[in-house]
Amino acid sequence: MKHSVIIKDPVHDYIKVYEHERCLIDTAPFQRLRRVLQLPTSQYVYPSATHTRFAHSLGVMHVAGVFAESLYSEGIERSEASRLYAISRLLALLHDVGHGPFSHTFEDHVLLRYGLNHEVLGGKIVREHPDIVRCFEKYIEKEFNVTVEQLSKSIEAPVLEAWPFRSKVGDYSESSLYYIIKGPYSADIIDYLLRDSYYTGANYGLGLDWTRLAYHSKVIGDTIALEYKARDVLDHLLLARLYMFKTVYYHKTSRAFDKVLGSILQKVEHSLKIPEAIENPELYTELDDDYVLANPEVRKLEETKYVLRREVPYKLVYEIIQPLERVSAALIKVGKSLIESIIGEAFIRLTGLSDPNAVFVDSPRLPTNPMFEETEISLLKPDGTITRTPIRETVAGIMPHEVNFFRVYLHRKYSEHLDKLKTHVASLFGSSQELRPFY
Repeated sequence: MKHSVIIKDPVHDYIKVYEHERCLIDTAPFQRLRRVLQLPTSQYVYPSATHTRFAHSLGVMHVAGVFAESLYSEGIERSEASRLYAISRLLALLHDVGHGPFSHTFEDHVLLRYGLNHEVLGGKIVREHPDIVRCFEKYIEKEFNVTVEQLSKSIEAPVLEAWPFRSKVGDYSESSLYYIIKGPYSADIIDYLLRDSYYTGANYGLGLDWTRLAYHSKVIGDTIALEYKARDVLDHLLLARLYMFKTVYYHKTSRAFDKVLGSILQKVEHSLKIPEAIENPELYTELDDDYVLANPEVRKLEETKYVLRREVPYKLVYEIIQPLERVSAALIKVGKSLIESIIGEAFIRLTGLSDPNAVFVDSPRLPTNPMFEETEISLLKPDGTITRTPIRETVAGIMPHEVNFFRVYLHRKYSEHLDKLKTHVASLFGSSQELRPFY
């Protein structure tokens, strides 16, 4: 691959971009990511957290390339190694192109109600947007023997079984590409831990020796195994991810603003023609953070004033942060609306006021496993044997399946009733009454 340019990046120092990648970067769908924040609500807690999906995608591409270059360095023809290197970088570059305005907030409050996520939307955009299709036709399909359909299916693939790249290449299987992009220590996870730590100042991911993971990973059959001597770096990644979720991604103030932004998106869903944009990649390209907040209808909303002034509209009433096993987590998922109803009714009894928006219950669940499911990692021992180990097993012990953040918030307009509600909610969770079985 020739004709490259160099981009300066504060996380990875320099990132090389090749001509075919630059074609994709210059498309409207990818340029839109400049206007989609990586952590749209974290900036209200960590002022410097204003980095974008654009920069993150470039970073993931760089990390994926380092992994591919190391993994496919032997036992394969140079042209085939270059092809796998190119595919891994393309997958990484386009993995977030389907994110809507305010990233995961849009996904949680809008896309999930349509049975969609940003990966499904990303696959659709790659497959249907004329600018991206043109880049594949001009630069990619013939040179690297990869079609736009294969790339789109890869972005959408939730599990290895749905992965479209499965051919045998030299000593390797194309299935191994899956683990570079979506594995337990994927390029995506590595870059967001580094980048989010840098821009928030939380620092848990800084110092992560991720290149050690790349250099000590080996393709074994359809999977990738990590040499045991690099297990300490994987432990660092797992623990850094856990603490980033606890202190940054699920910060109580961030979650309050997530509720506000989610409410805004749902209220203007039809005036912004979001349903039509979901069906049309060219319309979807118009959706970004600025487009939403600058809309005249959005500016009229009370919730928008809270966002623009950085006024937190909710006060924390009660909080539980605890590890959970799957049965408990399932009960919480089913019982969240019931709990919210019970606390809402208690608010009416205590105050005589009826407002469906007075109280909200937030219960995001953190899967401590980066694969977002129970899985194992292949470890290559010094004697050459392969062992399968639960990903949750670290030098600090076995991590729980999930950690639940259960919080009850009260709208600030009812602040005079805060202490009263705090006492009542604490009694509900501290006794054997109806809420207790959910925990």
